[in-house]
Formats: sequence, structure tokens, C-alpha cells
Amino acid sequence: MGIFEGFGHIALKVNDLEASVGFYERIGFPEMLRLLDARGEPWIVYHRISEHLYLELLPGGDGAASPDPGRTGMNHLCLTVANADEAEKKLAEAGVKLSRPRKTVRGVDGNWGMWIEDLDGNRIEIQEMAPQCIQFEAERNLAAGARAQVRSIY
Repeated sequence: MGIFEGFGHIALKVNDLEASVGFYERIGFPEMLRLLDARGEPWIVYHRISEHLYLELLPGGDGAASPDPGRTGMNHLCLTVANADEAEKKLAEAGVKLSRPRKTVRGVDGNWGMWIEDLDGNRIEIQEMAPQCIQFEAERNLAAGARAQVRSIY
């Protein structure tokens, strides 16, 4: 048993808080809590991703976009969906364009994936996990007491 029970939240500093709140609500994460500072100004806005998993938006970004994914630091956020086709359709209906479309073949891990970006350029992977994907296989092996797997993607 590990020390941690799960992943709690991701916090993003944003340039335009209200626009970012609207973006994350359009992709299905309702605002659930707004904390105000001593001046009554927004300090943190919480969005619900799933039970016990939240997104925190913090105002006061410096006006720049999120760093290039080749830089050290967070590369992207991955959100899972039950059906990639349905997710793509709902994103289009919400006015959210794909920054990288879904491939016509599954990725090297066996999953479907596509990408969007938020208003500050943070990359978000949308992934439909396949029942027999390499991640689930590794989880089953780990649960059975096996060591971490090392696999070539080629």
C-alpha cells in the first residue's frame, strides 16, 4: 500500500479567469467552489472533474501562453472518456476545436487519443482507454505482485 490515496487536483494559473471558467464548464467541468481573498476578489476557482478530483484555476497569469511542451514541467493533462467518437462530437458542439485530431488507428499503447488546448495553451489529451491497453495490463501485473514493466514501443 502506498502513502497516497489518489490524485487530488491540478492547479493552473490563468490569464483570464472568467474566460477560463467558461472554457472548463463547456468541456464538462462545473464550477463547484469559489474562494475569495480579503478584498473579495477570486483567489481560487474549483471545478469538479470527477469524485475527489478537481481542477483549480488561479487568476493573475502573466499574459503569456503555457510553455512549449518541450520545456521542463507539466507537459499535458490527460482526461479519459468512455467513447472517443462521442467526446469529439460533444467537444465540437461546445465549440472546442481539436488541436490534434484523433488518429484513425490506435496509438502504441492501444488507446484512442486526441488533443485540445485551453485558453492559455495548456495541452489536454482526451483518451479512450482500450480494455487490453498496456496501462491496464501493467496495472494487473502490479496488482499480482510483478515488478514494473519495461517495453519497447517499436
